[in-house]
Formats: sequence, structure tokens, C-alpha cells
Amino acid sequence: MGDILDYLVPQDTWPEVMIPDEVKNYIGDRKELNLAEEILDRNLELGRGRKVAVYFMDRRVTYRDLYSLSNRVANFLQGIDIEKYDRVGFRMRNMPEAIAVNFGIMKAGAIPVPLNPMWAKKEIVHVSNNAEIKAIFVTGDEKTFNAVKESASEVETVKKIIVTEQEDLEDPFVPFSEIYKESPKFDPVPLEIGKPAVVLYTSGTTGLPKGCAHFVENVLAAVYLVGKYVWKLTEEDVVGGPAPVSFAMGYGNGCLIPYFHGAATSIWPGFSVENFFKFVEDHGITIFSSLPTAYRLILANPNLDEFIKKYDLSSLRLCTGGGEALGAETAIRWKEKFGMDIYESLGATEMVHICVSNTCAPTPVAGSIGWPVPGYIARIIDPETKEECKAGEVGNLYIKGPTGIRYWNHPTRPLDEKQKKSVIGGWNVLGDFVRKDENGYIYFVSRDDDLIKSSGYRIGPDEIEQPLSQHPAVLECGVIGVPDPEGIRGQIVKAVIRLKEGYGPSEELKKDILAFLEKHIAKYKLPRAIEFRTEPLPRTATGKLLRRFLKEE
Repeated sequence: MGDILDYLVPQDTWPEVMIPDEVKNYIGDRKELNLAEEILDRNLELGRGRKVAVYFMDRRVTYRDLYSLSNRVANFLQGIDIEKYDRVGFRMRNMPEAIAVNFGIMKAGAIPVPLNPMWAKKEIVHVSNNAEIKAIFVTGDEKTFNAVKESASEVETVKKIIVTEQEDLEDPFVPFSEIYKESPKFDPVPLEIGKPAVVLYTSGTTGLPKGCAHFVENVLAAVYLVGKYVWKLTEEDVVGGPAPVSFAMGYGNGCLIPYFHGAATSIWPGFSVENFFKFVEDHGITIFSSLPTAYRLILANPNLDEFIKKYDLSSLRLCTGGGEALGAETAIRWKEKFGMDIYESLGATEMVHICVSNTCAPTPVAGSIGWPVPGYIARIIDPETKEECKAGEVGNLYIKGPTGIRYWNHPTRPLDEKQKKSVIGGWNVLGDFVRKDENGYIYFVSRDDDLIKSSGYRIGPDEIEQPLSQHPAVLECGVIGVPDPEGIRGQIVKAVIRLKEGYGPSEELKKDILAFLEKHIAKYKLPRAIEFRTEPLPRTATGKLLRRFLKEE
């Protein structure tokens, strides 16, 4: 292997990266460091070895436990000739071992590559060959393991596949129990500042996943800034939620940020409304982080009042999330029920984690994603004129700070046109359409793939889906733009609706839905086509609506 930087897009296409002084001061004059040592091991030096680091179901895993198991993982990797800057994948269910694996990969000087649990064989083969992954850790349950097992003959650089919960395996498969034979002591291998430490792949909802390389200082800055300014972490905090740790949002929540600040994480086997109440009480969760879908499902649960009486939620101090628009209605209803605001945020795989958040604004404003996280600056640019938008105008979000888009540019995955437009004049262009009010609050409108352009208006599907989901007949809905059959408006708004039990499709119901919507949104945003369906709408593992699939249909 040549220089690891040879795998990235040309340097003249990189964004301008600005590391804040407080992060520079933390790094000092060091030219290299090991992220696992900084994020995890430092806690032992600070006397937190016996403190719980991970809550999972009934398990309590201490910082010392994580330290020892991650050292065993690192020793195992060195034993199979994993070298500095080699890539190692992990596709693991939410479990403490997954977190130890992440830190063990880092300690060995290798680069962790989380593999999305929703990916099929096609994506696993692509990412493994694209990143030239040398080993993969996977949980042995059928749902997680089978796609990796099917991929084994096609992943060209993988030497070993380490599998939990299974024994009597044949090469290249190795039981995870072999890890426990290794020494719990290990001297972490440092990586150079200015070189990749983590490669996160996009979810692949708009094509094959794209690798985003994050350097040592980028990851450290994200961990430092999100913990300090977004979650305002202390060592008394517990960050909890259902996001998979081998997927970008859950990776930051469960594998990185809390530990740097001496806090704990609560990782869940999956989302359910009762899990929310149960784990907040059992694990003492102080910060709940999830997609807006989770908040809506909690509010819609018929047993909500019963759960509120039954469970103790007094530990909870911050509710936050991102990934799609929450909507003012959900935020207002949540505050009415729980007496708490939901602090929306915006982040991206390409930016490591959160870069805009309502927690960074003077006060939260329902429906807003707030202000840039300290260390980041943002502009809103009209895609046609390239001029900065005035208050209220919808435009592209341009952002700059201590993290940024540097795509992995392996020969098997040349840059496409969209990737080439992701960095403009040193600014990161994430593909998010937003608007800003006169007080500087930013509001998410739509992803560029989902933006509806009708009669000269830019319409975000979220701003229609939020009120539409409040109609008493609507169980779930998705809004997309489709070609105008009359050829006048460019696109028209179409709503795809799954009805609650007891309601049936009818023209009368369509009229009632439109009359309901007219009270909440401007007339030009009203759907001109409504389709009722009985099957669930397509979603990601974290519950995010896949509008692309609705458009393809």
C-alpha cells in the first residue's frame, strides 16, 4: 500500500478545514496520537475505571472492561498481520462488544469502517472491496451475519471474519471467543495528524455507498465540540437511543462522543415506545438522541399516558435528534406531554456528526435546527444566482468548520458528478435545502434529492408530511414530487398515505385531508395527487423514510 492519502480525492478538491483554538490547544505540539487512547483510555488515568461506560439491557460495562477487551481485539488484529492504516470493518448489533471492537481497531492503528446493518450482500461486497477491508467483525445472528457470509467469496482483501455467538467455524471465519485468549495489555499505535482515522460510508439510499474519510483531528474535533456545546456533557450523563452503532449517527453516539467526556452510553437492541420509557428509567438516561420518527411514534402510542404514569423519566434533561425535519407540531405536542423541548440538530456522515443544533442557539425555536455548532460557520446560497439568500428564502446550506467532505476515491469508485459539486470554494455543500429567519435560526426544508420544484416554488416534503401525519386517518405518509401530467408546473405534489385501521380510501376522505391541510400550509403546497396504500412505506433501519423508493415506483 502506498500513502493512505493516495486513496482520497485530489487535495485541490478538499474543503477548507478550520480547527478551533481550543481543539488545537488540546492536541498541543503532538504530531500523532491514537484516538482510542484519547477517547477511552484517558478515563482510567482520570480514575473512572470502575465507572459504567455502557448500559445494554441488564448489562453494565465499565471503562476498565472496555479498555481490557479493546486491548484484546488490538492484539488479535496484530496477530493476523493487520498493519497501520489497514481498514477493518464491523457490522455488529448494538452490544458492548461492538464498542470494544471499534476501540480495538483504533488501538491497532487500523481504520474502523462501520458496515450498515441494513446493507445487503451487494453493498457489503462493494464497501469491502472499495475500502480494501482486511478483516470484518460481525454478530452471529442470522439477520446480521447471513449477508456477510454470502459475501465471503467476493470480498477480495478480507483475511478473517470474526463472528460472535458462533463456534466450530471454518476459515476465513473465526469465533469471537478467540479474542478472549489475547492479552488485556496493549500499547496503542498512534496515527499522524492530517491522515485518516475513520472511514464512514453513506447509507447508500441514492446509489452505492460513498466513503467519507475523516482525519485524526477531524474526529477529535467533532467528539470535543458535540460533547461540549451540543450535549453539554459531564461524567454524570448517559446518552441513550436506538441508532445502530455500525451506522454513522449511532457510531458517533455509541462509539465515540460520550467517552471523551467521561459520560456513559445506553445502546438499545432496537426502538419501541416501551423501550424508550424502560431504558430511560433503568439506565438513568439524561440525553435521548433519535430520529424524529421515534418522537412521533411515542406521541402516537395509545398507552402514552399509562407509560408516563408508570415510568420515572426524571433523569432526562435533553431530547435531541436529526436526520429529517421534526416539524413544529411534534415539538409543541412533545413539550405539552413531557414539559421538555426537543432540540433539533443537523449532521452528516460527510461531517462526522452534528454541525448545526438548536442547543447552540440562545433559546430553542420549535421547528428550527438552530445555529451552527461553535467552530462551524454557515451560509445559505441560492442555487441559481449563487447569491446569499435573504431571510425566509430557501437555498443550499454551505458549511465550513473542523470537519469536511473528503471522499474515498478508490479506483473501483470514481467520483460522480454529484460528489464533484460537494465542495465549492472551500465550503461543504451537503445537499440540504434550508432557510434562515431574521434572527439567524436555520430551518431544514428538504434534501436536494427530495425537493419539489412546482410552479417556481421550492417545496420541502417534510413541511407537508408533518401536518398531514396529524390527520386522524393517517397512520404514515410520504410526500414526493412527480412530473405534472399537464406539463405546466414542472412537478406536482403527491402524497402517499397509509391509513389507520377503521379508515378506507375514498374521494370524500381525500377532500377532508386537503381541507385539513389547508389550515396548516400554503395553498401552493397542497397535494394535487393522493394515493392510498395498505403496505408500510419504505424506511431505513433507523426509521427514516426512503422517498427515493416511492419516486421509483
